[in-house]
Amino acid sequence: MKNQEQAHESSSGKRPPLRLFLFPVLVFALAFLVDKAFFIGRIEDYFLTTASFLNFDHKEAMLDELEDHLKKPDHLKALVLFGNSRTMSFSREYIEERYPGWTLFNFSVPGGTTDYFYYFMKEFRRRDIRPEAIYFAVTPQGMNATPAVALDEVMVFGLPPSFLATEFRYYSLDELTNYIAKKAFLVYRYRPKLKTIEWRMSYNEQTKDRPVDAFRKMLENTELALAKHRGSVPYDLDVKPAQDEAAIQANAISIWKDAFTPFRLHEGQVHFTEESLKIAKELGAKTGLVWPRVSAPLRHLKDTEKVAIDPVTHEPTTVRAAWEPAMKRLTEDTDASWMDFNYDPAFDPHCDFFFDASHMASGCFRPFMDGVMAEAMK
Repeated sequence: MKNQEQAHESSSGKRPPLRLFLFPVLVFALAFLVDKAFFIGRIEDYFLTTASFLNFDHKEAMLDELEDHLKKPDHLKALVLFGNSRTMSFSREYIEERYPGWTLFNFSVPGGTTDYFYYFMKEFRRRDIRPEAIYFAVTPQGMNATPAVALDEVMVFGLPPSFLATEFRYYSLDELTNYIAKKAFLVYRYRPKLKTIEWRMSYNEQTKDRPVDAFRKMLENTELALAKHRGSVPYDLDVKPAQDEAAIQANAISIWKDAFTPFRLHEGQVHFTEESLKIAKELGAKTGLVWPRVSAPLRHLKDTEKVAIDPVTHEPTTVRAAWEPAMKRLTEDTDASWMDFNYDPAFDPHCDFFFDASHMASGCFRPFMDGVMAEAMK
């Protein structure tokens, strides 16, 4: 009897105080509120170090502009371009002047990857937006599942939680937890630096200038330029800088180590590419994949260094051999165009000027744009 009473007392012992459960919740809530205090008004202007978020904000607004444009009975034919920094210098003005009856809507963003393209293509389908041509600029760099330096800018700035809720199975656990953390805590996303804050708060007595004012002016000018040029970042199309071969070679090696070593094809990004092409075809658009040109040293590394594993044979292979066949297969399966500006003589722009190892100089963009437009007008 005594043992039974002791057992009863043990099983019906006092529950842990409720405050033990509430404490971590309160700590999280307090941290969440303190985090948001950094973004009241325009406080963030004192520590932000990039304006790339404006590109993502503008693309959402430009979707409405595209929809309104296509509703006009006499509208110019729309070339819609999805891409990354390698296609952001496509010129609306050049296309409208060179190809009467056409205009450009450039949805390229820094680091643009195909999950971002697919997010917008789902919106195109939902809203029945039907441009005449839709092309997607793709790179093996944007489809590497194992880069030494991972880039999450597109995922964090460009994709809403609703998209991740339906497509989560195509991401790794690390990608998803990083997304949640940076969406929940803006300070973690932007990582304010004390030196940047101190500099922005400084004041020059002689010139009466404040660095924060210059930063705000840059943000304003960027917004105006994105609106005027429909998503493009304009550069002088005649700029062909002197080529420092040693510097480009060194930059190519640096990019190679950060972005390609090792290389494993991201099956999720391949899936998003395929689905984007399918939707473009459903909407009746001319469509295809564009492989923007990079410098000769980087092309050589992609074509010779065996840092990848062949998805079929599981043998060591090159980045090009692991990636290009998958892209060609997608375009063949969807009856889309494959535009290789790196190795295919048919798309050689005959212009090898570069700002760095992976970005073609703006002076080469005329033949680049001509190549894409030739496909759109077939």
